[in-house]
Amino acid sequence: MLRGLLENGSIIEIVATFVALGLIIAAILSLIYIIVGGISFILSAGNEEKIKKAVNTIRFAIIGLVVAFVAFFAVSFIANLMGIPFELNFSTIIDLMREIFIALS
Repeated sequence: MLRGLLENGSIIEIVATFVALGLIIAAILSLIYIIVGGISFILSAGNEEKIKKAVNTIRFAIIGLVVAFVAFFAVSFIANLMGIPFELNFSTIIDLMREIFIALS
């Protein structure tokens, strides 16, 4: 998908794919930071400073994920408002994730 897109795709399709990649990376990093924050919270042993740090890690990971999704929807909304054929839907993101996982394995 990526190779064919870079060889034969329009600039709008390439930008849409990179926006999808950014959203996928933001979701994966957010999940990793939520897990790290949860483990830090469990291992804090009642230390108030460590608990506060772990809660802040989880909080900022969730805020970052929300900001990424809001940015994605804002780009889609502005593109539709300006009449740019920016077609990026959930199935495209799933196909892109599937291709990434196949390439990694």
